[in-house]
This record gives sequence, structure tokens and C-alpha cells, in this order.
Amino acid sequence: MRGFGVYRRGLAVCLAALLVLSLAGPLAGCSAQQPQIAAEASSLSSGSTASTDQRQESVTPAQEPVTVTFCAVGDNLIHGSVYRNYANGDGTYDFTGAYEHTAEYIQSVDVAYINQETVCGGSELGLSDYPVFNSPHEVITAVADAGFDWISTSSNHAYDYGEEGIISQLDFIEADGRLIQTGTNDSWEAAAEPRVLEVKGVRFGLASYTYGLNGFELPAGQEYLVNLIDRDRIAEDVALLNEVSDVQIVSMHWGVEYVYEPTAEQVELAYFLSDLGVDVIIGSHPHVVEPTTFITGDNGQRTLVIYSLGNFLSAQDEPERMLGEMTRWSVTYDFASGEATVGDVEIWPTVNHLRPGWVGHSTYLLKDYDDSLAAGHMLAGSGLSRQYLISLAEDVFGDEFPIIY
Repeated sequence: MRGFGVYRRGLAVCLAALLVLSLAGPLAGCSAQQPQIAAEASSLSSGSTASTDQRQESVTPAQEPVTVTFCAVGDNLIHGSVYRNYANGDGTYDFTGAYEHTAEYIQSVDVAYINQETVCGGSELGLSDYPVFNSPHEVITAVADAGFDWISTSSNHAYDYGEEGIISQLDFIEADGRLIQTGTNDSWEAAAEPRVLEVKGVRFGLASYTYGLNGFELPAGQEYLVNLIDRDRIAEDVALLNEVSDVQIVSMHWGVEYVYEPTAEQVELAYFLSDLGVDVIIGSHPHVVEPTTFITGDNGQRTLVIYSLGNFLSAQDEPERMLGEMTRWSVTYDFASGEATVGDVEIWPTVNHLRPGWVGHSTYLLKDYDDSLAAGHMLAGSGLSRQYLISLAEDVFGDEFPIIY
């Protein structure tokens, strides 16, 4: 069985195996003092799972609540002009420039999330653009260098290059060793493993699901390859995460493309997840931003729902698809009570910048995106301006949370 992200290759674990990433301090990606990440597997037999009560018993009374900071960005959608823009000329690629203007903000939080929209199966499989994508492995390197810690790989394009593309991407993520990956798997055993990231002593249970695969169907007996949205499966997964983690965060690839409001199904699924105990829901797929809000489930669970983060990096060519969202929030965990509080929510709009001629693909925060940069955007003649992006952000996000621009 293959390990994933920072998990070691070849670790045999049972269904309730807990894979924990131990971090010596805040996750800093490529910062000067990058923490050493170690992986370990703990075999939890039935009757000895790490319940909340057991967790509390192991905590000294003097242990104070801790706060962990997060950010999440939207679709890393690698069109052909994006990878051609970052070609070195010798068959290799360097995507550092795509994230150089946002890396400091990504690295400023403890945990940073990105949705990997296109499978990164690598050049050896043959690179491909819309509608069936395959992106260079070097995208993964740049994402980790930029400071991301958690990458979701379950999208409607996850199976574009079949099992071969998924396995190649998983192998590369594992070899890099800096990212925790959720959403795709190489075996039933891997699909059953709870993904847990430990930061400052708090265990964050992570999972990802997608609505579908653009008409592709997973082979019979290999349904483990991509996590599809299935309520029974999700309920089982979250129940296990609740046993082995303190806080649960789920990524959902859902909704309707180019629509600014969540569908009834998205809202219904959000309440379903909240009732399961999920603390934060991170949404992607529409390629435009949708509202971010708190909901309260029937059991009183208060859940932060980010319905759609929009695009982070892409070569789509409509002004509204240039606006993305970096959502920033914190989780304060009280070891004594076992209660987690999500707060400090802020919306930092992002801009997918590209210049005329389909060059210069890069990401910016709207707060750093001045009129001069906007005037040089490929879509400046199609109505894109700094004020256009501000107005769109205000229209979609409203006033529930601060919008930083």
C-alpha cells in the first residue's frame, strides 16, 4: 500500500489507523525556518480509539487553549498556456512565478489549503489541456514551495488520465513529502485511512469529495481511486474522523459552474455535513466565487461554509473568472472541554492575472492589485478593472465578514 503526502510508503495499517503529521511549529512552506515534518502510524484497536474523553485525560490541567490559523484558495487550473508559460525549454517546468506574489500570505498561516483542479500526472504521460487535462509534476513542487500544506485532488478532472494519472500524481506528492493529500487513493486500504494533520497538539481530520468525473466512470473494483460525494460513505468517513481527531474539515467539489449562488443541493449537503459534526466546509468547482457564511445544524453544530473559492490560477478568459477568494480563519481548541471555535474569518479576494498573448500567468491578492496591474491584464479591454473586481466581491460576499482589498 502506498503512503500519501508525508505518509511513509509501505506502512500496513488497519481501518482505524491514524496517520499524523507532527509539526514542530507553524507550517511555513518554503520559509527560512521550515519545520521538519515527520510521519507516524498508530494502530488503534477497537475499544482503544482516541476518543475526546481519552484525549482530555491525557491533557494536563495547565494546558491552555491554542489557536491555529488557516487559509484556503480555489482552483489551481493548469491550462496549456499556463504550463507553456513556465516551460524551461529543456522539457522541465518551474511554476515559482505563478505564486510569487501570494506566497508570503500563504506562508503566514499555520495551514494553507489549495484545490488541485487538474491531475498532475507529469510530462511522461503527455501533457494535455481542456477538456481532458494532464499537468506537469512541477506544479506540485511549486505549490509546496509557495507554502501550501494541504492539497485536495478530488475534482471532476481527477480521472482525466485514468488510474495512471492518479498514481503518478500520488507518487510525486509522496516523494516530495511536504503536502498532505486528500481525495484520491491507490487502494481500498488507503481510501479507508483517516487523514489527520496535527498542529500545535490539535488533530485536524481532513477529507475531500467530488460530485463526478465528467462522464468517466471508475472501474468496477477500483472505486477507491477518487472520493465521490456519497452520503453513506461521507457519514462513515466523518464518523471515523470524529474518533481520531479534534476538528474536522471537509473539502467539497460541488455546485454549478459560473453561478454565484450555491444550489439547493449544496446547501442541503452543507447542513448534512454540519449535522455530522464538520467544523469547516471548503467548496470548489464553480470557477467563480460564491458566498461564505456560518450555518448551524440541527444538533447545534456551528459550521463555516465556503461555498466556492473560485479560480486561483487558470487561463479562463472571462472577467468574473479572474476573481478568486483566499478565505482566512482561525480555530481555537480548548483541550479541557474538547470544544473548537472557528473565528477570525476574513475574505481576501485574489486575482488571476495574465497579460496579452496568454503570458505572465500569476496570482495576486486584490489588496496588492493596483490600477496599473489591472490595466495590463489581458481582459482589461473586456471590462476588467480593479473597481470591477471590488464591486463583484462586495456583491457576492456581502458584509458578514471583512473583505480585505
